[in-house]
Amino acid sequence: MTDPDAIRARMRELEALIRHHDRLYYVEDAPAISDAEYDALVEELRRLEAAHPEWASPDSPLRRPGGAPRADLAPVRFGRPVLSLNNVYGLDELEEFWQRMADAVGGPPAFVGELKIDGLSVVIQYRGGELVQAATRGDGETGEDVTANVRTIRVVPARLNTPETWEVRGEVYLPRSQWARLNAERAREGQPPLANPRNAAAGSLRQLDPEVTRSRGLAAFFYEIRAAETLPRTQAETLERLAAAGLPVEPHWQRLADLEAARAFVAHWEEAREALDYDTDGLVFKLDDLEAARRIGETAKAPRYQVAYKFPAERAVSTVRAIRLSVGRTGAVTPTAELDPVRLAGTTVTRASLHNANILERLDVRVGDRVEVQKAGEIIPEVVRVLKEARTGTEIPFVYPDRCPECGTPLEVEGPTGLRYCPATLTCPAQRREALIHFGSRAAMDITGLGEKTVDLLLEADLVRDPADLYALDAAQLERLPRFGPVAARNLVRAIDASRRRPLSRLLVGLNIRHVGERAAKALADRFRSLDRLRAASIEDLAAIEGIGPVLADSVYRFFRHPAQAALIERLAAAGLNLVEGDAEPAGGPRPLAGQTVAVTGTLRRMSRQAVEALIARWGGRTVDSVSRRTTFVLVGDNPGSKLERARALGVPVWTEDEFWARMPPPD
Repeated sequence: MTDPDAIRARMRELEALIRHHDRLYYVEDAPAISDAEYDALVEELRRLEAAHPEWASPDSPLRRPGGAPRADLAPVRFGRPVLSLNNVYGLDELEEFWQRMADAVGGPPAFVGELKIDGLSVVIQYRGGELVQAATRGDGETGEDVTANVRTIRVVPARLNTPETWEVRGEVYLPRSQWARLNAERAREGQPPLANPRNAAAGSLRQLDPEVTRSRGLAAFFYEIRAAETLPRTQAETLERLAAAGLPVEPHWQRLADLEAARAFVAHWEEAREALDYDTDGLVFKLDDLEAARRIGETAKAPRYQVAYKFPAERAVSTVRAIRLSVGRTGAVTPTAELDPVRLAGTTVTRASLHNANILERLDVRVGDRVEVQKAGEIIPEVVRVLKEARTGTEIPFVYPDRCPECGTPLEVEGPTGLRYCPATLTCPAQRREALIHFGSRAAMDITGLGEKTVDLLLEADLVRDPADLYALDAAQLERLPRFGPVAARNLVRAIDASRRRPLSRLLVGLNIRHVGERAAKALADRFRSLDRLRAASIEDLAAIEGIGPVLADSVYRFFRHPAQAALIERLAAAGLNLVEGDAEPAGGPRPLAGQTVAVTGTLRRMSRQAVEALIARWGGRTVDSVSRRTTFVLVGDNPGSKLERARALGVPVWTEDEFWARMPPPD
């Protein structure tokens, strides 16, 4: 590539792709490409920036360590950046790194070799030995507060063995045995499997309900003391001090005196890692002398004195017999190659992911092609290369459809990856079952008795096709279903009828709008108060709401303008569902908290938290689950959590329960 305009355009394209995949990996826990493909994008941009530094963007993703924090978790600003690592691939590159360190320290360097655990990086603060805060890495400068969730991880001590004031870093992971257990449970319940332990760990740690995190069986290893009154002198001492304080440390680390020891360490773990109960995606080599490491320094993205050695992925060659499209629960339309059976990483592989339309087009995979397949993250088989030199001319190109293969709805395109998805969330047959289960879930319309087995019976009998059909059911229809007697039929009809009175925010959750969860639904309902106003809102109106942002705003805007969704909403309205959040036009009554945002923490004595939050809403206020500078005040009960510390740090007013009731009108 020699055309200057083409080079600059490719650099901007690579920056956009890397940022997009950073967000998918770090923020949404849903990577769309393999580590090797991501690394190839990074390496291409790095080469172009080195050759043309004058065209490098000031905010290039190579100058940032990770993805942005989620908007629905409280932000945590780090005192110094939480960096990622540079990668090396193969022993030659490891030797080059070794030589650079030898030149920097003026002699043969000693290193510590550690296993690189495939999980989610966390930074934890201990004060006087007590755990006071835990955060994800986020973008390396600002993370997400996950203190309550980390407290549920049994191996992470709430109190150290020593009264240290430390900031430590580690990796939260999901053991393979726990991943297998969770997937077995999900299979019994008819739920889709968790794709791999890394994504499952990230999603589990960032749950809004700590009890969900507790149920997942997470574990952790720690490897760095970022701040302490007296810092360790070596990395080996760091690991020993962490273990002595009661923090779990991956036990297979070694101090490596020379390059030969490092090579032996690599050779051993390329084979031995398969026997572990946790996934590793490589090894980490760290200069043992931490004072020398501080002199060598860091870039904006990674330390110069450490590298990650990435294990080569095992690959195999097979033939593509067909390319199929599948529609997932969220509407994503994913291409999959059906292959001649081939052995790969100990299993027989007959299907391999092609991820999305962009990757399929870039690889130019055709039916009949010989292709190279590897396991992404050693879990998911994927096509990584087409052996175009083996083509005979009989191969058949694949034409990506512009309509959903299940329901015929025109597909929409999301982001620079070219992900196609079907927007007919509640009416597409491929999404229908999960959509109905979700509609009746506790977080949505809370229809007792509308579980997976009942939904399956209703679908098999062709009694429902979308949520609006639920409100036309009668007991006589239900009594004819297997395992349904008169009592169960009456109870389900009553539960469905009761759901008509749920507030708008619960209906918005039930509508299964792409990217809209409980918190976003509440923010939308609080802002617009009625579904009519929400449907009339512009993208700019939506994006201006705290915690919504442009991607979610675009998703909501598109949803309400889709003909199938519009027709469904009209039918739900005709069925008598409540389409307002409380009173859309409050008439009379005191509203002392109008326009105010309140966070509640701790155990309240006078009434339950749910009852108090309902009063706050009636008085015009809005409750939030995290504290920011926009929070009006924090209501504190007994045994408050991290919200109190966050409020004090930000200077947000704190009200005791007595102060709250003294300032509010008496409840009815």
